[in-house]
Order: sequence, then structure tokens, then C-alpha cells
Amino acid sequence: MKLKFYGTRGSIPICDAGFQQFGGNTTCLQITDTNQIAIIDAGTGLRNLGRDLRAIGHKQEQIRIAFTHFHWDHIQGFPFFAPAYDPKQK
Repeated sequence: MKLKFYGTRGSIPICDAGFQQFGGNTTCLQITDTNQIAIIDAGTGLRNLGRDLRAIGHKQEQIRIAFTHFHWDHIQGFPFFAPAYDPKQK
């Protein structure tokens, strides 16, 4: 099992130079295990996660997304998650 954090900030994303070392995206976590992908929360980090999936040629039809809760900082990246617009995705 592999975990990758695409965002850990709260409330709003931050892009100031002082925050670049650890990133400025809001909550998003990818869990990968034996060719299966689960995503926890859809903060602004979800956009980069979607780009990474396309870059590696992700072919899996199903991606699971779980939300810890529905505050804005946990859902605001979903409209920018490119795999959500792929008709082959479930």
C-alpha cells in the first residue's frame, strides 16, 4: 500500500513562496494498492492527482473517492479532476 498526499492545507489553497516546499493545496490523499486507487477528499490537490494519473497512462476504469466531510476545502478540486470527465471512468 502506498500513500501520497496531494494537499494538506486547510480552508484555502496557498501559493506564496514560503509554502512551496510542502505545497499549498487543500486536502487530497491518494491510496494505491495492487493497481487499485482510492482517493480521500477532493481538495485542490485533486487537480494534480488527475494530471499524474494521465501522465502515467492510468487505465483503470474505476476510481473510488471518499469524502471525510463536505467543507469547501475538501471538495473544491473536484470540478478540475480530469478523469471525472472521461466517459470510460466509473
